[in-house]
Amino acid sequence: MKIALTVISCFVFLVVPQCGWAGDCSPLQISLFPPYQLVSAEKDVCGLRLNLPVGDNVNIYGLDLGVMGVASESKMGIMLNLFSNYNSGGSTKGIQIGGMGNVQFIPDMQGIQIAGLINLNLNRLNFLTNKNIGGSGTKGIELAGCLNLNFGDIDGIQIAGLANTGGEVRGIQIAGLFNVATSVRGIQIGLINGTQELSGLQIGLINYIGESPVPILPVINLKF
Repeated sequence: MKIALTVISCFVFLVVPQCGWAGDCSPLQISLFPPYQLVSAEKDVCGLRLNLPVGDNVNIYGLDLGVMGVASESKMGIMLNLFSNYNSGGSTKGIQIGGMGNVQFIPDMQGIQIAGLINLNLNRLNFLTNKNIGGSGTKGIELAGCLNLNFGDIDGIQIAGLANTGGEVRGIQIAGLFNVATSVRGIQIGLINGTQELSGLQIGLINYIGESPVPILPVINLKF
């Protein structure tokens, strides 16, 4: 118990200055489901949020624990929820662990995502110009039992039981079935690997590089 209180205190000390606390940030949130929670969804939490089972706030700084944690803007710290972590905008910095998955719009993820089934990082699109709105991509590690579906850029490592997807990947993709990316500067390892541009190495049964003179090669494909 003393260890847990010490950890919580350290997080509060570190993250409260980050959120510009001026009386509008609560050190504690306990939620059954919105609006039945200790503080309203419009209020930030700087400290500990207990989602029993669902909590919803604008920004979370600290420890986010329970069944399902929701934020409409940013999360910073450790997010551990038995079902999922959901962020509809802004950024995430720290560690996300979701029993089923982690879902984020405007992917600006810096840290580690671990999911029992799926990590889903989506760019919101401007359908008139077909350009991404916000989001700087994922920097860190994505681990999933089944799928890492990332539609932004990736600087780091993706490891999935079945498949990985990414935009511009600078790092490593490892999957049991297939890896797909717009471009790769690094390594793809899977049964099937595919990208339009490669500066690195592919290892798999089928390796595809769209802009290569020989686009498909078995076992190993190199291009620098």
